[in-house]
Amino acid sequence: RTATYGDGWSPTMVTNPQEYATKLGVIRAAASRFGRDPQAITPALHRFVVVARTDHEVQALLRHKSVRMLGLAAPAELWRNPFGDDFRGYIDIIPQHYDRPTIDNAIAAVPPELVEQGPLLWGPPPQIIDKLRAFGDAGLRHVILAPVSGLVSAKAALYSLWAMRPIAH
Repeated sequence: RTATYGDGWSPTMVTNPQEYATKLGVIRAAASRFGRDPQAITPALHRFVVVARTDHEVQALLRHKSVRMLGLAAPAELWRNPFGDDFRGYIDIIPQHYDRPTIDNAIAAVPPELVEQGPLLWGPPPQIIDKLRAFGDAGLRHVILAPVSGLVSAKAALYSLWAMRPIAH
């Protein structure tokens, strides 16, 4: 549908620049087949961001239950979700449908590598900037960053808000 009707493409579950470039290539080729200018579709990216001053601080944030919970929304092809093979991530996360132990057990089942390798942008600001540049090399022209470090603490929230300025520039 993006190739037919869209003026932008903003995936949320693309995990790396190579996958981004491949999927963007598919959209651009389809747009051409439909007689559209493929460059008229703005390639964007929405990314949750976990940022801290040091790698050690970032790793502590990534291990926190509030950040690990984001792994529940990762696509089925990346892991075996404890809510089942047909669980669709954000669409199916309806808190009142689950009791606390069920949610806690699901979060505990999120593998650390899913948080680190999945669709989450993390690191100290220079690392995040490098990761975004790699997506830029893959065709990214617009980014939407959503800092989530504040899920862990007020201190992490304040730092992430401060860090967004150098990352955005």
